[in-house]
Amino acid sequence: MCSLFFLVILSAILACDCLTKDDVLVYTVATEETDGYLRYMDSAKEFGIKPNILGFGQEWKGGKEIRTKPGGGWKINLLKEALQKHKDESDKVVLFTDAYDVIFSNNLDEILKNFKATGAKVLFGAEPFCWPNPELAPMYPEVKDGKRFLNSGLYMGYVPELLKLLYRKSIGDDEDDQLYFTEAYLDETFRESIKMKLDHTSTLFQNLNGATSEIEIYVNESKDKKIPEKYVVKNYFTHTEPMVIHGNGFSKLTLNYLGNYVPNMWNSLEGCIKCKERTLNLANQPVKAMPLVYMAIFIEVNTPFLEEGLQKVYNLDYPKERMHLFIHNAAKYHTSLVKNFTEKYASEYLSFKQILAEDGTPEWTARDLSLDQSTAKNVDWYFSLDSIVHLDNPQTLRLLIEQNRSVVAPLLVRSGKAWSNFWGALTKDGFYARSKDYLEIVYNKKRHLC
Repeated sequence: MCSLFFLVILSAILACDCLTKDDVLVYTVATEETDGYLRYMDSAKEFGIKPNILGFGQEWKGGKEIRTKPGGGWKINLLKEALQKHKDESDKVVLFTDAYDVIFSNNLDEILKNFKATGAKVLFGAEPFCWPNPELAPMYPEVKDGKRFLNSGLYMGYVPELLKLLYRKSIGDDEDDQLYFTEAYLDETFRESIKMKLDHTSTLFQNLNGATSEIEIYVNESKDKKIPEKYVVKNYFTHTEPMVIHGNGFSKLTLNYLGNYVPNMWNSLEGCIKCKERTLNLANQPVKAMPLVYMAIFIEVNTPFLEEGLQKVYNLDYPKERMHLFIHNAAKYHTSLVKNFTEKYASEYLSFKQILAEDGTPEWTARDLSLDQSTAKNVDWYFSLDSIVHLDNPQTLRLLIEQNRSVVAPLLVRSGKAWSNFWGALTKDGFYARSKDYLEIVYNKKRHLC
């Protein structure tokens, strides 16, 4: 009897799944460092996740315009190669994510716990669209709740089963990875053989395209006012808190918004936490080492106090010998004033170009020309300034450069009014839309740049 009891206990121990976060291998594909890549890596760092980056420094081979056209097979081929050294490690779990449009919102312990709870050996995120071949939609199993169709941007699986999936058949680098995985999923016999499932209710994986209206940011506030609040992404349709968030398709702007807060990017006590990272300090830089700036001034309308405004531009605390100056004046009324300014100061700048009102050059042409010239001069920064703006702080240019962001601007407001140069959000057509945090930012209740 005791021997039988011992065997039962031993059997239970052997059957126990004792995997930990150390058994999870995280992979992504990224060829270069972009803002999206840095955001992805920042979110991973927040939870102690160390992704293996595949394809970095290489030319992208997965097809052109992958956001709107099929492609991405190269990601599969890179992962197949990377997993070769783990092919005999049946106790390892692989988490694969896209990079440029993904953020983590929880740690690997919780991700692994929720993955194991699904009972799947291979789990993919789900979405409401059957891409890239809508004709395959009727072949998908019906679901009672959540999203029905597979998305290939987020998936997780045990090494043996995942390798069976990756080697099911060959795929060209520029062929579509989502179609590859879709065809495997629709093969019922194969699907059952590797226990391949979809995360229909976004318990683990949240694909945002087609689901942005379901997503809200929830604030976890501490009773201790000295402890900053935490922001959590919730899906109010499925009543879940997704742990990996993917801004697939046309949902990039929503991901940008979420990424301002999650994970731990901003709080009311410290402001924009990540804005303090990767900044520059120009205080003790010799003049020759200062970044080159192309400053383009656009006078498109008759502007009150323009003389004072131009003087403030000249008074910027930045060496003129490190600045190229470009002026487009479309207002004949200001011809004499602008002439006086350029005759007095233009020679101090590294170079100077002016487009006169008499030339009749349209605004868009002038702006394009200034960008072309800034590229040709191989400058470090392009600074665009409209005449209706006054730079009251002579440190403005230095402060902006020191933020070391690919695109950065000062927030300009009209006191007491819901007006600013900050739109907050865009429609799908690229027009103005008010973000949920717009008024809080305009009224200086939230500062995203500290």
